[in-house]
Amino acid sequence: MDIDARTLRTFREVTLTGSFTQAARRLGYSQSSVTAQMRALERQVGEPVFERLPNGVRLTRTGAVLCDYARQILTLVGEMEAALRRPAANPPRMTVGVVPALAYGQQLARLTHIGRRLLSGAQLALRVMGTGEIHDAFRAGSIDGALVLTAADADDQLAALPGALADPLRPERPDELTEVRLQEVEFAPVIGVAARHRGPAAGRQVVIADPDCPSQRWLPEFLRLRSDGPPEIHELGSMAGVRAAAQSGLGCAMLPMALAASPREAGGLRPLPGVPRMRWNASMLSVRGDDRPALDWENLAETLRQATALACAGSLDEEPEGTPAVSALGPDPDFAG
Repeated sequence: MDIDARTLRTFREVTLTGSFTQAARRLGYSQSSVTAQMRALERQVGEPVFERLPNGVRLTRTGAVLCDYARQILTLVGEMEAALRRPAANPPRMTVGVVPALAYGQQLARLTHIGRRLLSGAQLALRVMGTGEIHDAFRAGSIDGALVLTAADADDQLAALPGALADPLRPERPDELTEVRLQEVEFAPVIGVAARHRGPAAGRQVVIADPDCPSQRWLPEFLRLRSDGPPEIHELGSMAGVRAAAQSGLGCAMLPMALAASPREAGGLRPLPGVPRMRWNASMLSVRGDDRPALDWENLAETLRQATALACAGSLDEEPEGTPAVSALGPDPDFAG
């Protein structure tokens, strides 16, 4: 069996997206090229590696076995290319800005842990900075990439909301930057279990981490459009601070699901009545035409994708009508070591 690295990279992208079309878009290939590569791969393997579905594909049992080996092979290929390209004693640094909404403690630990494995030829340096600071950092050349939140493809929930919400949730991206969408992250509107207000008054105060982030701008705007005036906003600069403030009863907040899961003894959080959950894309931004090897960007994108996929875990049970508020949340899940 003679499967080349290019075919394995295409196979990996199809497994990550679940779609030949999406894989082709991310790799810059035509869909027919991806289809032809995967057919040739299945001929070499001797049996199907994908099960065709109405809305995409999924791995067969044979495909799952191949996927595990492909990941190992591509990691080794990356290490070989990095070792041949530059001295191992002086690895280059990839500095990545991370917005506060995706930069709480467990998430930063996941990024570092996964990056150490996938970016073996480079040193990953994380910098937590506000969404508004990201573009300034790119212009100054102080970061190579950024992990940010952008509007999701599916705007079904958005369509049900007032039109005035559309513009604040779609910040413009400068032409010199390119965006790779990695993973949808769900956010939940929450308030402390012990908060005094339970009805519309619960939204009179909002706690946020980053005033330019769409996930943090959305809740104050939603509440403004459904009341007589804007809510009072408390800006704390970190998601850990936002969660602690919401638990203490300072105000409501929009938190990623993994972070919304908090221990009962910490005070607990419950859903904010009458406000829907929302999804945003975790996306990687980089400078268009950057001269770094393509493999560096592929491995960085994969690092960020895997970390944000783990960050999607968490549950928040709806509070039954007319019953006392209780903490329905569990602790933040551990990352695999």
